[in-house]
Amino acid sequence: MNCKIMTPREIKHALDNIGYTQVMVADACNVSQPCVNLVIHNKSTSHNVRCYIASKIGRPVEDIWMVRDNPTKPGRPLTRLHHQAA
Repeated sequence: MNCKIMTPREIKHALDNIGYTQVMVADACNVSQPCVNLVIHNKSTSHNVRCYIASKIGRPVEDIWMVRDNPTKPGRPLTRLHHQAA
């Protein structure tokens, strides 16, 4: 895994360099602009949006964001869910 990931500013700059805005990415991925912003800032992990941005700026997803060992695993651990239900 590459230790150098892109900052949100670098991602936005890379999109701007190719003439893309967050709204254009949102429209292409059929999501909202705030969703794209959350993905850029690594607050959300939409695989669809990440792959689209990576393909447009010509870099692998792993070079842009830190990727978990199992990116398909749901976000919240079960222990938290059981604790909240109790």
